[in-house]
Amino acid sequence: MMISVDNTSSENGSDQSWPKRRTAAAVFIDVVGYSRLMGHDEEGTHRRWMSMRLDVIEPRVAANGGEVIKSTGDGLLLEFKNPLDAIRFVLGTQLHLANSSSEGGNPLEVRMSANVGEVIAEHDDIYGDGINIAARLQEFAGPGGIVVSGAIHDQVKDSLRYQAAELGFLTLKNIERRIRAFKIAHHELRAPTISVAHALKPSVAVLPLQMLGLEAADAYLAQGIIHDIVASLAGIRELFVVSSTSTLGFTDPSVDPAGVCHRLGVRYLVTGTLTRSGELLRMRVQLIDVDTRSMLWTNQYQAAISQLFDVQEKIATSIAYALLPHIHISELKHAERKIPQSMNAYDLVLQGMYRLYRLGRDDMQLARTLFERALDHDPQYAVAYALMAKWYILHIGEGHTTDFKADSREALRLASRALEFEPSDPMALAIFGHINSFLFAAYDRAIDAFERAIGGTPNSAIAWSLSASTYCYLGDGPRAVARASYGISLSPLDPYAYFYQSALTNAHYTNETFDEAVYWGTKVMASAPQFVANLRLLAASLVAAGSLQRAREVGAAHMRIDPSFSVEKYCSWYPIKQPARRALLAERLIEAGLPR
Repeated sequence: MMISVDNTSSENGSDQSWPKRRTAAAVFIDVVGYSRLMGHDEEGTHRRWMSMRLDVIEPRVAANGGEVIKSTGDGLLLEFKNPLDAIRFVLGTQLHLANSSSEGGNPLEVRMSANVGEVIAEHDDIYGDGINIAARLQEFAGPGGIVVSGAIHDQVKDSLRYQAAELGFLTLKNIERRIRAFKIAHHELRAPTISVAHALKPSVAVLPLQMLGLEAADAYLAQGIIHDIVASLAGIRELFVVSSTSTLGFTDPSVDPAGVCHRLGVRYLVTGTLTRSGELLRMRVQLIDVDTRSMLWTNQYQAAISQLFDVQEKIATSIAYALLPHIHISELKHAERKIPQSMNAYDLVLQGMYRLYRLGRDDMQLARTLFERALDHDPQYAVAYALMAKWYILHIGEGHTTDFKADSREALRLASRALEFEPSDPMALAIFGHINSFLFAAYDRAIDAFERAIGGTPNSAIAWSLSASTYCYLGDGPRAVARASYGISLSPLDPYAYFYQSALTNAHYTNETFDEAVYWGTKVMASAPQFVANLRLLAASLVAAGSLQRAREVGAAHMRIDPSFSVEKYCSWYPIKQPARRALLAERLIEAGLPR
């Protein structure tokens, strides 16, 4: 219930009306593990807390123009009129306590949080939504940590020097909207570490379709499609998706996208229209990046009303997987705009992926460094472990390794580590499966991992595509072609589509449909000329198709990139199961001009 405010003054000119509203910065301080400490040493814990309050905290509050509003027993609520003063206080207190601890002072560990907004003041207390947000943000701070809202960060970031790591939009208890937050630290202290599990995934909401020319009774058509789009998006682990029940109220076509995103705590909106022409339904869908106020993608779909329920899920899935690459590109551009010191684990992984797929030696080394930095930020980040494992796949496959066995073992260790933290992650399972077949010829273990990935996430493009390679090694061409083709259909606009397309090159080579293998290998070569794993398959396919001169041109391009390549060394470990097929590959590579 809203409380009205009486702004009239009494006859003597003083304003005695309560409650009052004002804008202020609220800070919460909380002793970490206070109940446990009291259980072990009640008197000593209380004495240490009182000493910290009287000797450290309260003098610093006064020095920064703040006020202690109340004690909560194991914590304090503070108010500052100026956000700059509030952040100066928390940073200075954090540094002081960190230095005291390193000098053997053994102070209690506290966590702090801050927010700025309108507060309601009543005599000796303050309350309101802004206070509740500040209180709930504490949960994400950790011992010695500080978490602040995006609102206060935006007001002070250009005036104060400190380290910040973005937590994204957080879901706070009893707060209707999600709140953007940052973990910050004094610039003389170690950069704050965060877990990507908090909220750093790209966030998406799907608004109800605007019905043009439809009867109100047809609303179930639009709602059914929206529910299916949300369900398909929710199956993509890389995204945070707001439930469709949270967006059904946003039906006004004049609604401000930025306001909707603020209410829902998301960056991306999917909007669209549904029109009817006789028995034909047409749906236009668009993806908006509200941060940059730009439209990233739009497309149109149509179906007969009588067929809608048959194709509804297929349309929703195609929309979901068309959106994903555009979101990836947008997130990468967003990360590239950040200064290196402000990057969090998610940003570092995005940058690492970008470098990894460029395939040059310098890019590969930088990608590895970025993944390692991501793991420094978040040692439990499964995706970073999985991509480090994939780094080793490319490191070996592109001919960069100097110790095949050691690098293979490290790839398997990293992939296994990813699965320790995310046992059902489809990318981690797919990479684990590919490492088993590609580097260890453990085909059954690989197939088991791929089936687990696809069983849990049927629309995982990487699982379908990488599983095709295992069937190539086994010599099952038709199944390899079917799986690689389906993988491409799931991610047709992926910025790294060549990686999936190369699986189709291999699949058609195995299937002995060599003209198709040449088509896909040439397509991959045009978009990723440095990808020598593809060049080897393309050269062998050209020889098999009778295009010897072209095969030797591709072979020469391969040797310019990897001059130390040896057919004998390569085929000694390449995991084709049948020795005769492996020997035939070697003959074709030699015929294409690659050194014996």
